[in-house]
Amino acid sequence: MGLPLAVTLLIMLSMSSAQMMSQIMAQVKITDAPYPVANAEQLNQVVWTMHGTPTKEAIYCVSEAPVSQLRFVCTDCLEKNITDMVNVLNSAQDITRRVGFPAVTLKDIAVNTNWTGATIMCQAALNGGTVDSSPATVDVRYLRQPHVVDSNGQSPVLIGNQGYRFFVECVRGADGLCQQSGRRKTLKCDVQSNPPATQYRWLKNGSPSGTGAEITIGTEMIGQSIQCQANNGLHDESNMPLSQAVQIDPYSSAKLLKDNFQKLQSTSPFLASNRIEMNQQVNMGCEVEGNPRPIVYWRMRKPNGDVVDAACPQGLEGQYQELPPEGGRSANIVRLTALCSLRISNYSYSGQYWCAACSQVSQGEPECSPSLETPGTSSLNVQVIGAPSNSDAPPSIEQRGNDATVLVHYCAEPMPRPPREIVFSIDQNDLQVGQSWENFRFDSAVTNNTVPNCYIARLSISPVREEDQYRRIALKLQNQFGSKQIPVSMDALLGGDSAMVGRMPTFWMYILIGVAALLFVICIIAVCVRRRVKDHPDYNEPKTKANLNIHQENDYFEPPPNAPRLFAQHPPEVCDTAYGVYLSREAVV
Repeated sequence: MGLPLAVTLLIMLSMSSAQMMSQIMAQVKITDAPYPVANAEQLNQVVWTMHGTPTKEAIYCVSEAPVSQLRFVCTDCLEKNITDMVNVLNSAQDITRRVGFPAVTLKDIAVNTNWTGATIMCQAALNGGTVDSSPATVDVRYLRQPHVVDSNGQSPVLIGNQGYRFFVECVRGADGLCQQSGRRKTLKCDVQSNPPATQYRWLKNGSPSGTGAEITIGTEMIGQSIQCQANNGLHDESNMPLSQAVQIDPYSSAKLLKDNFQKLQSTSPFLASNRIEMNQQVNMGCEVEGNPRPIVYWRMRKPNGDVVDAACPQGLEGQYQELPPEGGRSANIVRLTALCSLRISNYSYSGQYWCAACSQVSQGEPECSPSLETPGTSSLNVQVIGAPSNSDAPPSIEQRGNDATVLVHYCAEPMPRPPREIVFSIDQNDLQVGQSWENFRFDSAVTNNTVPNCYIARLSISPVREEDQYRRIALKLQNQFGSKQIPVSMDALLGGDSAMVGRMPTFWMYILIGVAALLFVICIIAVCVRRRVKDHPDYNEPKTKANLNIHQENDYFEPPPNAPRLFAQHPPEVCDTAYGVYLSREAVV
């Protein structure tokens, strides 16, 4: 018995050793040519070059029998968030029959520039395990089309039906021509490539005009076009990629000529001290000029110092009226009037307004005069006046233990004056500032420092009671222009989402308990009456039937007085409705 077992173990050991030796001896390599694995050279770097979409290079995974199922795998694509390489690697073609040994190839594939730095290797199946090649790093080489940009990296302006435009400053002299004293403009040849571009060439009107990554131009380039070329060694010098053509036009900075602010503030609907009543219309206008066509931004500085866009269309979406050429103005200069119509609907319109004339000379931020953040010498000051109104902020509450303070926000100009123009009403009990009623006190009315012409009324509750959730509370306001009543929902502020029982006042609890007790007594009485009717059936049935039953009983079933009874006769029961219990007649007697 022992000898066959030893032989079996020896055979198994020899087979395992043979499998291990075959795995150790098997080789897998990534190469650039379909050579047998013994003659192939392992690639440490896989270079793919992008000329258009598919690559020209091909790579191979080669091995030797008895391996099978050769494939390319990416070891760090998940870590590098490269999602499209896996499908491409899985598309490798099996060329084993053609070359006579295990081999697969990848060629004419669409690569992505973000594959650079990824690690791939070739993997083969052998005896239920896998054999891996040495890793290789991917390097995708490319050069995209270059672009002409300004010194800030901003692209030229694209004008419909005219192409791309850059502008150089034109300071016109008495003869109407651009002077050389204007600021010069630096342009760059921007290109994305790997490896980085090392060769640049500039072309003016299609002819070579200089080298280097940057070029500086001035008024001498007005009316001409400019392009650039770049190369990183992937292209022939005679066939370097070329940028789009950019036309150079004169740039007369946009400027503000005049506005109607002073006229507005001296006429209706404005009152003294820049005041204006609610629901009035204000039509602002600014006359500007420049080349390219200027655009206008309307700005507003709030009383708290914040600068925001005014409530009217801005920039390219603004409302404009173009003025015809006149006098000695150059035909290249565009003059127009920008309009801004404001409907003064609330106190948020209070502030300082101005317009900024801007030139969009690139895809970046416009060049503006005056600044978008600071008004120039002319501006329009607006102080809205009117009846009290709600603020954008709803009533809120601050809770401290068993105490709370209700905050009610409101806006008004002029401010309602205590004590009579601002009152808290609590269940029709009016509280002026400083007054108290039960656990309520009207503490104060203070200025809201973040919103113009707005205030905060503070109502203290000490302590907070359960029934306070059902108080009818409102803030009543008035000034010379009108009045306003702002309701306060205490149910919502004090937790109106709680359970119904927890929200009930005490007197309602007493009423519900009394009603429940009354219903209980009525139910007991109804049960007693029903039981009594059951014990005493109705004898008012048809007389013939009743008489027949009586005679039959008398004639046939009436036992003698002293006859023995089969069952004990129980006394009839009565119901004591006061206590809801049943008693026998003997117990009652």
